[in-house]
Amino acid sequence: MIGGVVSVLICVWFYRTALRLNLNVLQWIVGALIVFYGIKATWMYAILKPLMGGSYKYYTATAGVMMEVSGALLGAVGAALFRNLVMLKQAR
Repeated sequence: MIGGVVSVLICVWFYRTALRLNLNVLQWIVGALIVFYGIKATWMYAILKPLMGGSYKYYTATAGVMMEVSGALLGAVGAALFRNLVMLKQAR
């Protein structure tokens, strides 16, 4: 749930930036979503799952929220880096 809300906010952010810079809006929104969900999935399944072991399958509500928030936060940071390092440089 948290990841979905964050992804919508990132899409709006990229949409407004692409319009302002006269770039292809759809291309940058799709790129942002790929970066966001790619980083989030890598964090959840390649790092947390092996790290947590059996407790990845059976966790408390607090641990579930922390897992979701950490994945969304890392995905948002990755999307922000993608915007600053790729999108804004292409516009110049």
